[in-house]
Amino acid sequence: MATTHAYFSASWALVHGSSVYTKPGGMKVNVMRTNVGMDGRKRHPWDERYVGEVIVPEDGGRVEPTSLARGAASR
Repeated sequence: MATTHAYFSASWALVHGSSVYTKPGGMKVNVMRTNVGMDGRKRHPWDERYVGEVIVPEDGGRVEPTSLARGAASR
């Protein structure tokens, strides 16, 4: 089972959505982007956080595709 590094930003997810991935221990986490290597980029302008390693989609790690949560403005 292959893994990749995952990141999440609440402010980015509100606008663009996020996916649900499974961590190796079975826990589900919201993810906005993944990267095979831990990238050394400086802090992003949004509130991005490292959420750990997740199982790659090819091995069944992504359990929900990218979607937006329904909010107060949604009808």
